[in-house]
Amino acid sequence: MNRDFAVAYTCCTIAFLELAAATWLATAGHWWTAAFTACTAPSLLLLGALARRAYRRARAEAKHAEQPACGEAAAPLVPCCSLWAHSDGQAHGLGCTRAFLPPPLPRRDTHSLDEPGAAAFDDITRQPDDPTA
Repeated sequence: MNRDFAVAYTCCTIAFLELAAATWLATAGHWWTAAFTACTAPSLLLLGALARRAYRRARAEAKHAEQPACGEAAAPLVPCCSLWAHSDGQAHGLGCTRAFLPPPLPRRDTHSLDEPGAAAFDDITRQPDDPTA
């Protein structure tokens, strides 16, 4: 069992125990304590979700690392790295799983199209319910 998985499991367990305790405190008449206890549960659930995400990512990276050893062509992870996710696919980080692939092709912007290209783009992107089609 991975450390991230243990943290996620522990956070979810504590959050649900806190919600149960908050329910019991609310029925016993301790409203302020119940409210405070119930308000800490979402932060624990968020921490658990982040830990589960880190666990799944570590598992995917381990699987990705063992694929070339088996002789298979390893497909890059999606997203391949956090820098790729935040740079709209234009840059890659140091631990990127696409490091062995050629760089992505540059995007073709519609503002730099010539007149026939812009007309073709408009024809392709026109909505089906557009009366000018």
